[in-house]
Amino acid sequence: MEDFAGRWIAGNDRHTTTTIEIKIVDDHLVVCAIDGSSGELAEIQGLTYGNEEVRFAAQWSSGQTSTYRLLLSDGRLVVHVTLSRTDYFKRDLNADGTQRWRSGILHIAPGSSAGGSLRRAIRSSGRTDDVISFRDDLSCGPIDSQESSARARWWASMYDEYDVDFDGFWKQIMSTSDRLVVWVGRHSAREHAFFLALVDRLGDRPYDIIDVTGLQMPLTRPDGKPRLSTPVQAVSLMSETELALLFGTERAMTSQEREVAARRWLSLKSENAPFRIVADSGLVSAPVDVFDELLLERASKDWRKVARVIAETMGHNMEPYIQVGDLMLLTRIVALVDQGKLMAHGDPWLMRQCEVRLPD
Repeated sequence: MEDFAGRWIAGNDRHTTTTIEIKIVDDHLVVCAIDGSSGELAEIQGLTYGNEEVRFAAQWSSGQTSTYRLLLSDGRLVVHVTLSRTDYFKRDLNADGTQRWRSGILHIAPGSSAGGSLRRAIRSSGRTDDVISFRDDLSCGPIDSQESSARARWWASMYDEYDVDFDGFWKQIMSTSDRLVVWVGRHSAREHAFFLALVDRLGDRPYDIIDVTGLQMPLTRPDGKPRLSTPVQAVSLMSETELALLFGTERAMTSQEREVAARRWLSLKSENAPFRIVADSGLVSAPVDVFDELLLERASKDWRKVARVIAETMGHNMEPYIQVGDLMLLTRIVALVDQGKLMAHGDPWLMRQCEVRLPD
């Protein structure tokens, strides 16, 4: 039984599959299954074990259940998953050959891009922290309901293939015993909205934050001389090297900061505007046509691909704040076509195929 003890990771990339930790506590085997893409800890059910094999089921917050049968072969863990896939895991060891274990730190990233960069930074730093990504964009759409299913229905009403388990995120962070580290860049409307909503949800729960807003990271000029980067706007725009420099700089939120953030989110929820954008005073509500003039400025009398109009609008609208993503700008292109303010050659929902221009 002792031979199964350890932290077991995929042979090639520990963040593309489940990590399995097995410990012996009071002569009993204790198993953890950790999702490599989200950092989620599964609920372990039906655990049985002996000297030859370990069996259990992992129940994930999405409702999916995976069954595992673990065997040992030539120092590797042979993992049979739901009787349809076999993986080969290796022990996760320190440089001196001692066992590495999960740190018990869960980083909360404000988006999938930020989450991916954080995972790479953690791996390159030799850490065993976990990361969970917040996949919703609360800078747009209705926020008056506490139910994540309402947000999912809203996204699905615009994009037929939009299928994201928002509830799983909230269930995990509200139930985990891990120490939480929240990352945010307040000059991004998406990250700022995520942060305010998270502060409201967490209430008095202890957690730390790493606020990257305005940081200037050390860089090297082509001539080898050191310099500082432009002020950081968002976690999602930082490289894994820059993020790794910030490990250990987290700090606790003050009670006053929590109160201010929670009040701001309560006000935004009551206004329930179509958009939320960053202003000098913080995050504020904005009307549905707030970006229309910017889109029309990037269009012309000549036919231009929708993707180009959107990309140029975003490029000209990133200073000093990052206000909106391409999906929501696409919805406004469609609205402008419906209003006759733009002409379309093709289906405007197909941004890489359709062309638009200003009417004569």
